Amino acid sequence: MIEMYQLRQLVAIADCGNLSKAAEQLHLSQPALSRTMKNLEDLLGVPLFERGKNKIEMNENGRLAVEYARKVLEDADLLVERVRAFDESQRTISVCSCAPSPLWMLIPALSELYPNMKISSEMKYHDNFLNELTKKKCHLLVMPEAVDNPEIKCIKLFEEQLYLSVPPAHPLSGYFEISLQDLEGETMLLFHDLGYWSHIHNEMKNTRFIFQQELDSLTELIKVSALPAFTSSLIIPHDTTPNRIYIPITDESAKVTFYCCYRKDDAKRFKELKIYLQNRNQELPPKK
Repeated sequence: MIEMYQLRQLVAIADCGNLSKAAEQLHLSQPALSRTMKNLEDLLGVPLFERGKNKIEMNENGRLAVEYARKVLEDADLLVERVRAFDESQRTISVCSCAPSPLWMLIPALSELYPNMKISSEMKYHDNFLNELTKKKCHLLVMPEAVDNPEIKCIKLFEEQLYLSVPPAHPLSGYFEISLQDLEGETMLLFHDLGYWSHIHNEMKNTRFIFQQELDSLTELIKVSALPAFTSSLIIPHDTTPNRIYIPITDESAKVTFYCCYRKDDAKRFKELKIYLQNRNQELPPKK
């Protein structure tokens, strides 16, 4: 039976151009490499080299063997890569969310429900976002709406509402509620990557935004700044920023219900998650 090391050594000879350089690259002696090639020739039943008194050159058989050896080695490497990736996927739950806040709830829950699994997550959003799930790029997908697809199971996560955060001295601080139109002409602080929520500032053409790349930097800046910023119903209960007033934004586009979605063929895998989310939804207080 032909061994992989024999094919790798054959390819090395072709790449290096001669036996001595190949032996040096492979950290072998020339006699050892010669014996391997002779054994390979015996297995194939044909000569791969033209041997002279002080010279050995690859013949046409050898060059053809090298072509096939490269393909076999590439396939072998691909096999290892795919099998390892599959094994990793069996031990990993990958989550892709359209916004940051669902990950704050889902990641700790998954870690508790599946203690032997690795949890990976990323936040993104685009026009063909459902493809992340249907094309098996992730196991769980957080969508800003339920999916009408018999092959996809969706469970409600929670509702999120945007608020305006301003210091008491700001001219808008006296508002009991506010619309996005009321913010036209304002200068606001904003996190650079909001996923689904990016549509808000994209629609506010006459509002100037000062973007921050790091969430911690944004939080610190809000503490010392007189500028308004967005916050949400999920952040406010845990917000320790002093001297800020929170005003609900009335636009429908400032409200969203997030859903956790997974493929129907993963229903057994996520049975515990389904029960957890359903119980959590029953325990949530009614929406005011």
